[in-house]
Amino acid sequence: MIFLGPLDFPASKTVVQHDELPPVTNELSITLRLNIKSHDPGWMNIFQKGARKMIRTPALWLSPNISRPYPAFSTNINENCGINEFGKGFVLNKWYHICYALSKTHKRMDFYVDGKLVGSKIIEQIQKEYIVFNDDPLRIGHSFDTEFNGKMSDFCYHNWRLSDDEIVKNFVATYETYQ
Repeated sequence: MIFLGPLDFPASKTVVQHDELPPVTNELSITLRLNIKSHDPGWMNIFQKGARKMIRTPALWLSPNISRPYPAFSTNINENCGINEFGKGFVLNKWYHICYALSKTHKRMDFYVDGKLVGSKIIEQIQKEYIVFNDDPLRIGHSFDTEFNGKMSDFCYHNWRLSDDEIVKNFVATYETYQ
């Protein structure tokens, strides 16, 4: 597991090399606290592991202008598989607890906000399609042409899929600090 404390973006742009991360074979989870200072007219990158724009396992983007989450991953068939933007978008200057959980074994990604499951993406072609993990760096708060404007804290990269109970405990453990 890696853990990064308080980060203030865009100044805190971070790149974690693949060999600095715990080895991932079938599952991973990322938890973090997120606070957006301003919406962006383009897509904002929260995190992405990949050497090119469309290599995305794992990835979390925010949509233009209203910051709706777009969690994504790559498969052998679809480089940009994810949950289409959903919800009304994140409110500015408010802390959110985010959990991105991915399982190659179960062929699914689950996305949680403040300890609650808010979206899932299940691979549709279960006989032919599988999640592709990569050996590329993990970019946090920026990608190839975008930068995040806000704050993050308690960024954790796990090489297993957290259970629902672990996700709720992770949310509750820091709830008071971010209210």
